[in-house]
Amino acid sequence: MKRFFGQAADVIEVDHPVLAEKLRRASPHWMRHTHATHALAHGAELTTVRDNLRHASISTTSIYLHSDDVTRAQQMAAAFATGKQTK
Repeated sequence: MKRFFGQAADVIEVDHPVLAEKLRRASPHWMRHTHATHALAHGAELTTVRDNLRHASISTTSIYLHSDDVTRAQQMAAAFATGKQTK
């Protein structure tokens, strides 16, 4: 995988040096993070992404949400929390 990313970086380096450097630092974890971020941005449910990533806690998966998504997820969690009163 590192070799693939390195070769891709070599191909684009002249036109996109910043992206080439990111590709050189790419790892399986980077791909996992990218997958989660894009899945959530395109409407996948947080619980689905959590399950795909095998996270024990939804809060771990929440790090892949952008600020608007975090706010929405927190509000929905509060709205449907068991045993808690919300406004």
